[in-house]
Amino acid sequence: MKALMFNHALELFSRHALRQNYPDVGYEELSRKVMEYAQGVPSALKVLGCFLFEREKEVWENAIKKLRRILHPSIQEVLKLSYDGLDDKEKNIFLDVACFLNGEDVYSVMKFLDTSGFYPEIGIILIDKSLIAVSCNKITMHDLLQGLGREIVQQKSIDPRNRS
Repeated sequence: MKALMFNHALELFSRHALRQNYPDVGYEELSRKVMEYAQGVPSALKVLGCFLFEREKEVWENAIKKLRRILHPSIQEVLKLSYDGLDDKEKNIFLDVACFLNGEDVYSVMKFLDTSGFYPEIGIILIDKSLIAVSCNKITMHDLLQGLGREIVQQKSIDPRNRS
């Protein structure tokens, strides 16, 4: 059973990181290490896979080193790698979805982002990186990613009145 679950997780990760079902020669061990830190959580596997897509082995190795420095790896810390790779506008959109827009109508969200000075098409990058999704014309975000976004906002300012 464990082998079947591992193979399924490996295939899921490989589809996002390499756009194929299994890792190429030279990427097997790197893939196994990334999967170990993702703890088999599908959203973490997708996010890390998208983050590593079309990146050189050196980027994979650096990401694994960063994960190893985390003493007690948690899924949120693993997912934060992709958040850290976003530019400022992308980060703001991610946080807006996590705190206010999750589950809202996609067209209303696009209009809100446009009137807020963000370029709604930036959100497509968040979809490509599996940080948000569109389902039944609604913007959706996995609970783990929403929790990460909310924690990031809380860490920015202890006093809730000063939070953006």
